[in-house]
Amino acid sequence: MIKSLNVGRPQLIGNPFGQVINSGIRKKPVSSAYLYTSGFENDDVADNDSHGGIDRAVCFYPFEHYADWNSLSGTELAIPAFGENVTINGFTEDDIYIGDIFQIGDAKVEITQSRIPCAKVDISNRIRGLFEQFILTGKTGYFGRVLEEGMIEETSEITLIDRQKQTISVRGLHHLFFHRQNAAEIERVIEINGIAVDMRTRLKRLLKKHK
Repeated sequence: MIKSLNVGRPQLIGNPFGQVINSGIRKKPVSSAYLYTSGFENDDVADNDSHGGIDRAVCFYPFEHYADWNSLSGTELAIPAFGENVTINGFTEDDIYIGDIFQIGDAKVEITQSRIPCAKVDISNRIRGLFEQFILTGKTGYFGRVLEEGMIEETSEITLIDRQKQTISVRGLHHLFFHRQNAAEIERVIEINGIAVDMRTRLKRLLKKHK
């Protein structure tokens, strides 16, 4: 289910570390939003090279992880703390696979990759160490591309309508990329239908290092 539906445009963000960034990470909950192929209405990113695009039109983050981050930081993080469009309940990285297709409200979304975190999660939340823990634990969230545009409500149901037989979980992809770099498995994953073009390119580069 959707815990929170969130959109927002880029803004300047400063923190006690002396850093100032322009980022769309600070989104706000809304009751509904139309989802286009390029992303949600009234939503955007600042760094088009690293964020956004057709393959990363929707960012999901599991609500279940918030308890861990609250414990680590010693504070209660306000949703959406990690710039996600959909704070999702019941669908962690272990439950979601690359190529999964979901009906969400009037839209259809295909899962394309695990999220590759950056230091902006530290800067935006004014907490050091979240970025490193994201990579260590694989609690990163994930991205999807829009197969069919449509309206999504905060009360919309999320239904899995298709899953490939030969695929990999979001957590499995994260660990393959960052921690368990097995050449044979990388070769297999590169061929999975639906995987994001950027992730496929990154995996091909990684594969070259192992040959």
